[in-house]
Amino acid sequence: MAHKTRDRQAEQDRMSANLQKGIELTELALALRLAAMQQNNPAATMVDVMHEIRLAKEAAWRRMAEEEARRNSEPQQ
Repeated sequence: MAHKTRDRQAEQDRMSANLQKGIELTELALALRLAAMQQNNPAATMVDVMHEIRLAKEAAWRRMAEEEARRNSEPQQ
């Protein structure tokens, strides 16, 4: 029975990691889209684009860490 529980937990962990990666990629794509749209502004530079991408990535990682901490604080079944 413990083997099934471990397998189930491993599968849930794998699915969670995949979902987190998908969320991060979506946020990065949206940041890139926003930055590209801002390039219509002649004052915007590639440094601005890279800054927006970095901010989006940091936010995604922070959210993933918070989710992981929340999941780890839940009682094990």
